[in-house]
Amino acid sequence: MAIIGIDLGTTNSLCAVWREGKSVLIPNALGEYLTPSVVGVGEQGSVITGQTAKQRLISHPDTAASLFKQFMGCEKKYQLGGTTFRPEELSAMILRSLKSDAEVFLGEEVTEAIVSVPAYFNDTQRSATKAAGQLAGLKVDRILNEPSAAALAYRQFDIRDGTNLVFDFGGGTLDVSILEAFDNIVDILAVAGDNHLGGSDIDAAIVSAFLREYPELEGELSPQQLMILQKSAEACKISLTDRQQVFMAYRHDGREYIMALDSEKLMKICSPMLVKFKETIKRALQNAQLSLAMIDNIILIGGSCRMPLVREFLGHLTGKPVLCDIDPDYAVAVGLGVAAGIKSRNEDIRDMVLTDICPFSLGIETMVGDVAGVFDAIIPRGSSLPSSRVRTYTTADDYQKSVIFKIYQGESLEAAKNLLLGECVVSVPRMRAGEPQIEVRFTYDINGILDVEIHSEQTGAKVRKLIVGNSRMSESEIEKRLAELSKLKSAPRGSEENNLLIARGRRLYEEFGGMARADIMSRLIEFESAVSGEANPARVAMLSVRLSEFFDRLDAYSENLLLHGQPMDIDFDMPDSEEE
Repeated sequence: MAIIGIDLGTTNSLCAVWREGKSVLIPNALGEYLTPSVVGVGEQGSVITGQTAKQRLISHPDTAASLFKQFMGCEKKYQLGGTTFRPEELSAMILRSLKSDAEVFLGEEVTEAIVSVPAYFNDTQRSATKAAGQLAGLKVDRILNEPSAAALAYRQFDIRDGTNLVFDFGGGTLDVSILEAFDNIVDILAVAGDNHLGGSDIDAAIVSAFLREYPELEGELSPQQLMILQKSAEACKISLTDRQQVFMAYRHDGREYIMALDSEKLMKICSPMLVKFKETIKRALQNAQLSLAMIDNIILIGGSCRMPLVREFLGHLTGKPVLCDIDPDYAVAVGLGVAAGIKSRNEDIRDMVLTDICPFSLGIETMVGDVAGVFDAIIPRGSSLPSSRVRTYTTADDYQKSVIFKIYQGESLEAAKNLLLGECVVSVPRMRAGEPQIEVRFTYDINGILDVEIHSEQTGAKVRKLIVGNSRMSESEIEKRLAELSKLKSAPRGSEENNLLIARGRRLYEEFGGMARADIMSRLIEFESAVSGEANPARVAMLSVRLSEFFDRLDAYSENLLLHGQPMDIDFDMPDSEEE
């Protein structure tokens, strides 16, 4: 059975496998590598993922969800079509879809995967990711930091020896990692990040700027209308990759609202985010105890790094070569394919070594002098993995029978402000305070498993606790939810293209008005009837081609508006390219 690597992204996800001496990306049912990380529930209660679900964000925003990766491990719930989902359950739907794509591509069952996470994900978020894998029917022993995966991708091409800063700016997260690469060794030195800063925040900032120019729209727009505005902002951002100026246009109550957007204005809109870029880079360098002068290259990964704004800012800030040798959308997945090859002990790559570090400090709550509740870090952040450290503690009160050790992850001096991972209780001899000797050993491995061993020297009492994960879902809850989710129907793989075309039509119906809307409705009804009825495959294929061409012209019309900012007049008749 094959082991695959999965880049579970905030906005897009994809997977890869090690085949014939290289990492190979796996296409989805539409023949594309990128699968939007969007989940929806259809009219019949079936689960829809990817491009089809993305179209429903506009046409049916109450039945589709995106950006849920940012809330992995949180109590946030999503109501979709009458069913409640946790963020990890929605992620499981994406993983299940990718697993199915991989099995079709490989022609064999896939039961194990290496999944990437932002380097700054804490234990709860990593555990939620593992739980998502379990809910998708995948064994996920190894969680790999996204910048580490990208480093492996670069090593596949045998380039970029030296000390590199990996700037990973995706749809919803920012990670900055410092790593050294020499020969077959990739050594991670430090990480820093922001789990709530990504390309989607730039889209939101553009929308906010638009509403500042037209404050009369504030509070007037429905969820569907806001999603259309968000989509327009994303289109503007993408178009500025290779154009000097674009126009963000929106029609409301018969009036056109148009905002010109160029690189200079986008720079001003994004200035608060650029400050966070600089702060995160500074923090990563401090963690690595390196100066910027000691960095050889800046490596860009993550789809949002396509923006010239990001490349130009980093080049100006660092004065270093800014590299984008591998498509930033694919770099993490390519590296995960390499990692899958390493885990499979493939002969082509078995000598490659990837070290990693502990992204957050691990320790216990203790007392210093008369101050209680102090966090004592036993394994400091940045420690190379695997890592094992020992500390000796004693009692605070006379004649204690036992001591409770609370185990935390984080950086705050106040233990309670960190993430509680668990606790252990060990019996001690009844002696005066300060006399018992209690040895605490923390061992943390590359798979995120913390082994805590506490030993009372006088009594010989020993307590051991394995903290495999701090998921909010227990094993019994996972098993129960797995059975429930298994009952949800997924759209048949063979119908993916038709479902996408229908979803695209409903999205365009929301965006357009007048005769164009009426035309969309009539054509869509005809196509849906043909698909659900007994029309022969040839007729369905013909209608599909013509409907796609019609939708392409509508999207081209929107593209023209984006580029030239001409007032929108959508009361027009759009004939077919050929007579029906």
